[in-house]
Amino acid sequence: MTEHPVALLAERLTDPVALAERVTRARTPEAAATRSPWHPQSLADGHPGVALLLASLAHTDPAYGRATHAHLTAAVTGVRRPAREGLYAGLPAVAFAARTAVDRPGAYAGLLTRLDAQVALVVRRIVEADAPRVAAGEAGARMYGYDVVAGLSGLGRLLLAAGPDHRETTELLLTHLVALTRPVTGPGGRTVPGWWTSDPVLVSEPDGIPGGHLNVGLAHGIPGPLALLSLAHRAGFRVPGQERAIRTIAEWLLARRSADGAGWPNIVPLAAELAAASGGPRPDLAEARTGWCYGTPGVARSLQLAALALKEPDWNRQAVAAVALTCDRADFADPTLCHGLAGLTTIVALMAQEPGGAELRSFLPVLTDSLAAAADPAHPFVWPAAAPGEGTLVHRPGFLDGAAGAALALRHATNPEAPQGQLPWQAALLLC
Repeated sequence: MTEHPVALLAERLTDPVALAERVTRARTPEAAATRSPWHPQSLADGHPGVALLLASLAHTDPAYGRATHAHLTAAVTGVRRPAREGLYAGLPAVAFAARTAVDRPGAYAGLLTRLDAQVALVVRRIVEADAPRVAAGEAGARMYGYDVVAGLSGLGRLLLAAGPDHRETTELLLTHLVALTRPVTGPGGRTVPGWWTSDPVLVSEPDGIPGGHLNVGLAHGIPGPLALLSLAHRAGFRVPGQERAIRTIAEWLLARRSADGAGWPNIVPLAAELAAASGGPRPDLAEARTGWCYGTPGVARSLQLAALALKEPDWNRQAVAAVALTCDRADFADPTLCHGLAGLTTIVALMAQEPGGAELRSFLPVLTDSLAAAADPAHPFVWPAAAPGEGTLVHRPGFLDGAAGAALALRHATNPEAPQGQLPWQAALLLC
């Protein structure tokens, strides 16, 4: 490949109208080949997600600024807002992308003022809806209420970036997440952590886990609140009980690590949790996928953020050691952010820059070389993704499961000093 893969991809994503038509066109050979989902107001696979890449490039090459603006405009022009909004869907997704594009005082100020107010409204509605259950000490947290993708953890990161104008709402949100860490009475009258849920892990498995579970993934589980509480603590947003909540989650995660210390499972079923809490042997749970959404990399970064917030070097040491073991064993068919090589590369690059993370730097050349090698100009969006369980390739331009995320990961890991906007794109993953 003679042209750099990031620049090549950006060229193919520049025109929002042409891109949207390409990925949504039905009953054509090209549509069958790309098999790409497209939701215009989505950070995962829509205009806001593509804008993240173009905005990142615009900070060093202003020529990309116009394309960034065009995608943000397309995300709010003639687009119906989804019924449920979160960081990855609706106006919060547009707000996040716009804030990453801010490169000077006043840029996008009018838009962000309006969008931030909408984000604060969404947050208050989520908290108010769950407040009676929390006040009564009832079990049954909903993952979509607190997670990164749809819930308070992701929205809270956006409010942190909005600053003191929304401090009251931010503190309301943090107080709610602190309450989530208090024990509750679960099935059979047994005491369980407050984030126990009866929700299914996957929409495709609506019956869920017998007895419910405790979710361990950064995307949908308790590492999301841990990351947000820790980032807020470092940013000076603190509420009563916040430090205790951070410790509660961090110590729980460390106690639920695999027996060999190598990583974390996707979930802890209720039976395994009760056994562990009663002092029995550490449950032998299947290790999760090695990615951002579930598995060691995402969990470890949340623990590192907690370690930095509360000055706990041993937590940091354990997190870094677990990621080093993961890197030794990593073998990816999927280059994307959510559960692939780009996610691991991004997390390793960030953790390696922190105190105590230097040992991870040696893994970056192999990771970035592998990510670059996965790019192929013959593919519509340069980086294809592996379809889960199908052994086929899918072609997606977006951020979370698509090529834009792979390009951002490669660019950051190989050029960590490149300027970023008011909000780093990695914050969408609660990694910073």
